[in-house]
Amino acid sequence: MLDTLASGFVIGAAYASLGLCITLLSRMGGVVNFAQTAIGLFGSYTFLVLSDSSTPLWLAAMIGVIISGLVGAFSGLIMARWFNNSDIGTRSSVAIALMIGFLSIGTRLFGDSPRQAPALFEQLSLTLGNVNLDGGLVASLLLSVLLAASLDRFINKTHIGIRLQAFAAKPTTAELIGIPSKKLTILIWSIAGGMSALAMLIIITSSARNANYASLSLLIIPALCAALIGAFHNFYWTLIGGLAFGMLEALILSNALVAAYAQTIYLPVILIILLWTKRKDKWDGQRA
Repeated sequence: MLDTLASGFVIGAAYASLGLCITLLSRMGGVVNFAQTAIGLFGSYTFLVLSDSSTPLWLAAMIGVIISGLVGAFSGLIMARWFNNSDIGTRSSVAIALMIGFLSIGTRLFGDSPRQAPALFEQLSLTLGNVNLDGGLVASLLLSVLLAASLDRFINKTHIGIRLQAFAAKPTTAELIGIPSKKLTILIWSIAGGMSALAMLIIITSSARNANYASLSLLIIPALCAALIGAFHNFYWTLIGGLAFGMLEALILSNALVAAYAQTIYLPVILIILLWTKRKDKWDGQRA
């Protein structure tokens, strides 16, 4: 049972990290980024290609994170150049178009055959009592918790973070008061791209070593669910949501009778959350 929960924490923390990237862009860029995993996959598959060519793993991982950061910056450039003053619906639609384009290009570049990934975090393994904590678990938890705490503090407690929120709310007004909104858009997308690559690296080097490109791209669904738990605003609730989804998925996968339906849990979760968040509007309408 403890081993099952531990494996759930690995994938759940990675879901949380991806969800935190989505939440970051939602708060700072005014967009629901459906392309988040597609951007991260460029870096993680670059890592796989380089590791196959005997490149040191740490260097391959660093290059992979940089590649996704550049892809993220390119996406941010598109948003800043042509959609800076668009509403969130338009920008999110552009993100869907970017997702489709990046997945098409990525599948063409890297193929869709399952790839074996090397173990990246073996040195971080710990033993607590009778439970052996995999290095991927340690790295995944550290990344997600540090991301949540750092992003929350940066956005809510620093002068730059407050300025970024002003930019997200009113890009044109932000430009008028001297906030370089276009440069900040590119920077935010680049940071989110690099972080998503690191999260995807943890996934492919831990619990999903034989997954292919297309199936890994579907991790956007639990990542969006985690961000939805946090209402695309609260980093800590996004973290909790990602961890909860990972453990729930691990528990379902451990039961042979329902393991085939593990990926179906997200639809009812989304519906329940949406109904719950809209309950006040419905009740107010009925009272009126």
